[in-house]
Amino acid sequence: MFMPRSLKVKRPSDSPGQVTKKCKVIPERINDKVLENKSPPKPPEEFCTSQSPEHRSEDLNDKKQDLSQGEHSTKSGDGDQEEDEPVKSFKKSQRWPEPGEPVCIMCGRYGEYICDKTDNDVCSLECKASHLARMGLGPKGTPDVIEMEKTFPLMPTDVDSPTFGNAADQKQGYIYREDPFISSLTEEQVLRVKRDLGIVTEGQHVCRPIIEFEHCGFPSTLCVNLKRAGYEAPTPVQMQMLPVALLGCDAIASADTGSGKTAAFLLPMVARTLQNPVGTTYSPMGLVLTPTRELAIQIERQAKELVMGLPQMRTALLVGGMPLPPQLHRLKQNIKLIIATPGRLLEILKQGAVQLDGVRMVVIDEADTMLKMGFQQQVLDVLERVPEERQTLFVSATIPPGTEQLAGRLTQEPVRITVGERNQPCTDVRQIVLWVEEPSKKKKLFEILNDAKLYCPPVLVFVDCRLGADLLCEAVHKVMGLNTVAIHSDKSQCERNRILKGLLEGEFEVVVSTGVLGRGLDLVNVKLVVNFDMPANMDEYVHQVGRAGRLGHRGTAITLVNNNNKRLFLELVKRVQPTGSLLPPQLLNSPHLHEQQRRAKQKGRQGEGGAVTESNIIDIIRKHDRRIARKQS
Repeated sequence: MFMPRSLKVKRPSDSPGQVTKKCKVIPERINDKVLENKSPPKPPEEFCTSQSPEHRSEDLNDKKQDLSQGEHSTKSGDGDQEEDEPVKSFKKSQRWPEPGEPVCIMCGRYGEYICDKTDNDVCSLECKASHLARMGLGPKGTPDVIEMEKTFPLMPTDVDSPTFGNAADQKQGYIYREDPFISSLTEEQVLRVKRDLGIVTEGQHVCRPIIEFEHCGFPSTLCVNLKRAGYEAPTPVQMQMLPVALLGCDAIASADTGSGKTAAFLLPMVARTLQNPVGTTYSPMGLVLTPTRELAIQIERQAKELVMGLPQMRTALLVGGMPLPPQLHRLKQNIKLIIATPGRLLEILKQGAVQLDGVRMVVIDEADTMLKMGFQQQVLDVLERVPEERQTLFVSATIPPGTEQLAGRLTQEPVRITVGERNQPCTDVRQIVLWVEEPSKKKKLFEILNDAKLYCPPVLVFVDCRLGADLLCEAVHKVMGLNTVAIHSDKSQCERNRILKGLLEGEFEVVVSTGVLGRGLDLVNVKLVVNFDMPANMDEYVHQVGRAGRLGHRGTAITLVNNNNKRLFLELVKRVQPTGSLLPPQLLNSPHLHEQQRRAKQKGRQGEGGAVTESNIIDIIRKHDRRIARKQS
């Protein structure tokens, strides 16, 4: 929805003893007409923060007096009247933010306001104008807008623009229908497309994949947002997952790291929200659960890009490690999409600050992690608060059989979508395995960073503990003289956000990380990943290796192994050998590997015996009794 004022809401002051001031309403004018507010009727004044109990009754009296006399003033604790604080016109008038406060997207000052068109934080009218011009949403005739219009000639500046769709579309909402071109394809053509792209589907409600985004029939505003965000053509997982999700079917999807899974579930979530006619609901309709804060922040940023200019579409980021009051305040702004970590969402639900009874679609991202013991109960607690008629999507690069079974019980007749080889690293990543003993690991890392053929900053180095990250970071900086930083869970969320931003902008040459950067993040400028410590399991290996090959970019992943990782030798060989990469002879000749291979063959032979029958049940019982006797002896 296009708000009727330049700055949608003034952020609350965090000072406990300070009386909240009212926001000055500034109507937007287009063609000399003031756009009317389409939200539910509100009093002339908005209080943009929850007030302390000692001021609540006093503020209510102020509201009554304002409504009767038409005055816009507030009373402080001692009864003195105070002038309305004007919206800051220039960024130089704004202060710098305190830790945890929102930051202006343009200049870095205190993000006191939220831009109505882009839902981003700004500090003043000056920065809002600069931000809109950069996004191509500013006044006609400015250089930035002219350049954007050349690229996107149908650029809408508000939802009332004719390019958003006709009035009937806005009243009825968006409805997905299979494109005539897709319907005209023969079954043989569809099967060939899926075979060539490595798409495998199972389920009762499997529909045909799309070929282009235009086949989804999205509103033109959403199509423009897609192009502006860099989405030219759908990836294989998007081609199959989009129509399945748009039809309201549950799904369990597995695809390579960096294959575009985030857009594959965000687009249906936005479109399904648009299925409701404008102005018919004011509660959250979409929920995305993720295991890490960094991944949630990235998903919310992508969601904002997609909903820009759409009516009444607003997102909320609910994650731990960040101040709670701004998140609670955000939930009062007619939120439609929530991106959250389970712990913080449950904390807010217990306070009654948000209700999930209107949620129609739930996405569990990184499902293999979310359904493990650490998150499993939290996820189940959240799902209990969502209507049973919801649509549920489980998405990850790796979905083990146990996780898939649990996901199957939490969904209704799901469509299973697999793109590429299941639970395998991305094919765009060249995998190198080196045998290095523990004392020589640092020396080998320095050699890699000195190799002109391999070294391509920024380099992402994974270790298994927080202390190891700090020590290795210090060693690389001292010995190599490179701009190096460590990131792990002991650092504050503000510091982690700063490091992640610096990594994306090329500020750091080497980033040493624990598993916090191992999942889901689009680190598109990372071309080299070094697993200094072998991950604890092969699923984590797949995700960490995948940081080097995002969205079709080529990358290299180097893993250092030794006998400390003997438990994973057989699985590592199975994952790497089919890619054609050479494995070290110490690994191939390891007695631990040979023993694991022998046990796997023996287990395979036992499995070939078929089902238990009357003829072999006695033999099975005798073998079982002999094993128990050996253990007891």
